[in-house]
Amino acid sequence: MPDWSVRAVLWDADGVLQSTPASSWALAARVVAQFPDALIGAPIDEERIRYATNSLGLGESVDDILAVWSKFDLMLPSLEIVSLVRAAGTQCHLATNQDSYRAAFMRTLTPYEEILDGTYYSCDIGVAKPSTDFFDYIATDLGLSSSQLLFLDDQASNVVGARSAGLNAEQWTHADGISQLHDILTAHEVLLSREDRIVR
Repeated sequence: MPDWSVRAVLWDADGVLQSTPASSWALAARVVAQFPDALIGAPIDEERIRYATNSLGLGESVDDILAVWSKFDLMLPSLEIVSLVRAAGTQCHLATNQDSYRAAFMRTLTPYEEILDGTYYSCDIGVAKPSTDFFDYIATDLGLSSSQLLFLDDQASNVVGARSAGLNAEQWTHADGISQLHDILTAHEVLLSREDRIVR
C-alpha cells in the first residue's frame, strides 16, 4: 500500500456521528463558555454546570442544558458507513473536542468504544482542534504519517487545522447526506467493501 494511501479515518462526533437539538446546543454553548479550558482537561461536572447555568439566568433550562452532556442522538447511517469502512480494512477513530464530564458519558452511553478502533478526546490529549498539535498527537500515536489520515468534521475551522497538520480533511455533516459522505470517501480511495479492494 503506498505511503500516501489513507490508512485511518478520523471521525468527529457532534454533527458527524451524533446530533444535538440546535436550541439546547446554543444554550449549552453559553454555559461552556464559562469553562474555557474544559476541552483541554480543566475540571467540569454537574455541580459546576448547574451553578454556571443559574449564574447566566438560564435556570429554567438547566435540564435541557444538562442533557447536552448526557444524551446522544446517534446518527445510525453514519455509524453504518463507519462499519463498512472498517470491514473493508481501514481503521476508524473518534477525534473530538470534549470536556471530561461529557466524554465520560460518551464512553458509557455510546457504542464508540466497541465500533471504532480507538477514541481521541481533547480533554485527554490536553489540546483541542483546530490546533495542529491535536492532529500531530493522533498521527504519532497511530504510528502513521499525516498524509495517511483522513479527517471528517462539520466545522470548517477544524478542517483547516487538520489540513495545516498535513492531513487529508473534508467538511461534512450528517445533514449533507450519506451520498455525499460516500463521494468523499471514494475521492480519497477509502473503500467500503473488500470486493472494491480486490478489483483495484
